[in-house]
Amino acid sequence: MSSKKNTSSKPRLLIDTSFLLPALGIDVEEEVYKAIAKFRNFEIYYIEASLIEAMWSIIKRVRIEDRKIIRKGLEGIRDTYHKLDLPMSALLKAWEIYKNAHRDYIDALLYSVSILEGIPLLTIDKTLKRNLEKANYPTDNVLFPSDII
Repeated sequence: MSSKKNTSSKPRLLIDTSFLLPALGIDVEEEVYKAIAKFRNFEIYYIEASLIEAMWSIIKRVRIEDRKIIRKGLEGIRDTYHKLDLPMSALLKAWEIYKNAHRDYIDALLYSVSILEGIPLLTIDKTLKRNLEKANYPTDNVLFPSDII
């Protein structure tokens, strides 16, 4: 369930952590920037776990003296994108996927939320899709930047 109402007729898109990092001052692959330029055509959603994952990157790369930049980025994400709450069923499904297909719990959680909420997942992680396919999980909901650019 979203913390903001979807009042737009735009298609919805759940983004993985890679697409949050530029707002926080972390440089990413060019394909991520190109996809972000297309976000105006979508209602963009994220999960709180992605912010936690992003903070791990920030802890490793950003000086504490630059916390104002990070705060501004976090506020921008929360003001611009829609947060999806995590249903218990998504937490449990992600655990199953972690055990059976893909050893990154945040990715498994994003995938589970995408399936349960009926929102395509935008990712740059080709291994996620490959692992899901090998384990016979449906992947029609998994999109790459090239699918929206």
